[in-house]
Amino acid sequence: MNNNYFLKSKRIYLRQIEMEDVPLLTKWVNDEIVTFFMFTGQKPQNSDQVAIMLKEELEVGNNVIFLVIDVKTKKPIGYTGLYDIHYTARRAEYRALIGEKNFWGKGYGTELAEMIIYYGFDRLNLNRIYAGYTAENKSAARANEKAGFIYEGTLKEDIYRNSRYYDSIKVAILRKDYYQKFYKLHSKRFKQIFIK
Repeated sequence: MNNNYFLKSKRIYLRQIEMEDVPLLTKWVNDEIVTFFMFTGQKPQNSDQVAIMLKEELEVGNNVIFLVIDVKTKKPIGYTGLYDIHYTARRAEYRALIGEKNFWGKGYGTELAEMIIYYGFDRLNLNRIYAGYTAENKSAARANEKAGFIYEGTLKEDIYRNSRYYDSIKVAILRKDYYQKFYKLHSKRFKQIFIK
């Protein structure tokens, strides 16, 4: 397995996701607990279907997708990225999935969001990074809020899952707010992690 990293913090590192990661992704997207609050997991997907989805996402050219690795164990714990990057409007959607449940509730979601936000503003020169999550997903709400995302709105009954409709919460962070509140701290934590 590829152990080269692109970004690194004390607890996690990110490397480009590859086709060899398809078995892990297939396991995570078919785990009903992992995807409980997500549109992902609505129907079962085999490895061929996941491979096609990943290939399409990688070939589009406006997505940057990483596999998330635990520094201590060197084991993959999830994936993340910036999707639908619009280079004129300088915006992108942040998405993340921590597939290994024993890493839940330990601050990895916040750390991951902070790292990707830093990357998006510092390296891709984005102006706005946005995200969304199901209203009942309290862990996503906490992680996004701690990372600096600001509430922008609620889409009523936007996602159907688990025999019911869920509201979607939309959040975002703007470049000017990020640099005022977080950049100095994050540059100390993440600046040295870029490979020269």
